[in-house]
Amino acid sequence: MVEKTKAYNLQSAIDEVFDKIQRLIPNVAFTHFNRSTSGMNSRVSIVNKKEQYCVGEDLVVQVDMYDHLGNRKTYGGDFIRSRLYSPALGAAVSGRVEDFQNGSYHIHFPLRWVDNSKANVSIRLWHPSEAVAALWRSRHTNLGNLGFEGMYDYLGQVANTTCGFQLNTTQEICEYKDEFYEEAFYCIKPNNLSCECLKNMKAVDRQVSYHRPEERSLFIRSNVGVEMAKSLEKIVVTDCNIHPPAPNVKCQPGMSSPFPSGYFYNKTWYPMYCNMNVYKTGDDYIKCLQGKNLFLIGDSTLRQYIMHFTETIKIVKYFRYHETGWRFWEKTLEALNMDKDIYVSYKRHGFPLESFMFYYFKEDMYTSRQIDQRAGGNNTIFVITMGQHFRQLPLKLFIRRAINIRRAVERLFLRSPDTKVIIKTENTREGIAFNEIYGDFHGYTQYLVLREVFRGTNVGFVDAWDMTVAASTQTVHPPGYTLENIMSLSFTFAC
Repeated sequence: MVEKTKAYNLQSAIDEVFDKIQRLIPNVAFTHFNRSTSGMNSRVSIVNKKEQYCVGEDLVVQVDMYDHLGNRKTYGGDFIRSRLYSPALGAAVSGRVEDFQNGSYHIHFPLRWVDNSKANVSIRLWHPSEAVAALWRSRHTNLGNLGFEGMYDYLGQVANTTCGFQLNTTQEICEYKDEFYEEAFYCIKPNNLSCECLKNMKAVDRQVSYHRPEERSLFIRSNVGVEMAKSLEKIVVTDCNIHPPAPNVKCQPGMSSPFPSGYFYNKTWYPMYCNMNVYKTGDDYIKCLQGKNLFLIGDSTLRQYIMHFTETIKIVKYFRYHETGWRFWEKTLEALNMDKDIYVSYKRHGFPLESFMFYYFKEDMYTSRQIDQRAGGNNTIFVITMGQHFRQLPLKLFIRRAINIRRAVERLFLRSPDTKVIIKTENTREGIAFNEIYGDFHGYTQYLVLREVFRGTNVGFVDAWDMTVAASTQTVHPPGYTLENIMSLSFTFAC
């Protein structure tokens, strides 16, 4: 007797994750800029302040929010970024925000290093709750802040048309649907060309804003990322012999990642829950990757990995690609080390891609399909990320893609349970980025989606969001030691 498999309701799963995220969004109405949260007027104090603290304790900082008129706020939902850091020691850790939903917050910092040079507290009001509500509304009440344009080409006859995940048009359209993954996008059909002639794609800046005119003052640069902890004294941390239990196991797939998930010390990342191997030299990576096939699937933050391998430590060489740096960054890349039997490929995660020049997109299969096409095995490593190119589109699209990736990973583990899969979350980016399209609040909600979707799966979870907040890395491509530690954690899980 053949057992029937119950149909999977993808839309129901998407709605469930979306509802969990939406419950975190403040439901507040903007009335006037002066009634919004003011980082300058808000007050920060240390709970149970002491002259010195012990390694292993938590430092708790209270934040009480006030508006621009000096009135006490009575509701929460502000988007706060916080870190405790010591430049002299190359040390930093993110703070965990506890929102009491009444205008007050506790920020919890785990104290993990001795610091006689005194540690600094940074608590930034990235967006007031009124701005958070506006960002959420604008993201989900439009077709996306960026548009897309497709190029159709047949025997030299070329036509460009509008494309997207939704099109508000009465013209004939071409539907590009993947039935199995329930993914689809559309283009206006050009005259005298078939839908099969679609060849290239690019992003188009629609130069629109869905914020109400009175809300736009919330997003001027001086109101984004306002430091609130300037008045706090530096913190002295001593060794009181009450150390928290040290992790005694190597970081392995399937481990649950807390928040904060780790801390920097001497510019090296120390996970709170496991031991990370430090990868610095070419020999370090060769020991991990010898005899392996490494598939990097995602955006340019994973392209950094293959660039590091080919252009910095030079353990592999590009195959049929002779450029360096970020030229032709949209291209699929392959690199080889024939002597050590190492194969590395980098491929994009599939439409959408935020490129303002036409690129050949037919090779951009969805990540889930790329996974389904591989047999896997103990010589196969996948590192997967996505996020930056989805920030300008409604969150349900991102959730759909994440769930499809998780399901493809689960199928991979059924046929090849010894395959290694690493999920790298997206990272923070430039603080001057246009917040309605690229802003880190959108990245944070997508980070929460990845934590939710991949909870309980046998993957290595690289919390690049936590690492870049702790390091205060405000660039879409993390540099230097931040990237080195993101890669070290990735390949600790892989090897």
